Amino acid sequence: MALRILSTAIMLALAAGGFFSGVLSPANPLDPFGIAFLALSGVVWFGWEMIQDAFAYGEERRRVGFGTPDPILVRLGPLLSVLTRHKRLPK
Repeated sequence: MALRILSTAIMLALAAGGFFSGVLSPANPLDPFGIAFLALSGVVWFGWEMIQDAFAYGEERRRVGFGTPDPILVRLGPLLSVLTRHKRLPK
């Protein structure tokens, strides 16, 4: 619970910095960085169980089989093979 509160507080501090700092433009209540971090703080607070489950799943995969590939790499495998394929130049 402490990590959830700390993560949300960090996101809210970044949102306040976005709203009140005015780094890229004059400070205003419709600053896109403030709105983005405010939305991200809501995602962290309300989706904390999903975040914990994602990390627990990764830890479980590491315990079961050390050499198993990450699911994202399995999904991107065909794309990576196409991108890394070398075409032979005609002689």
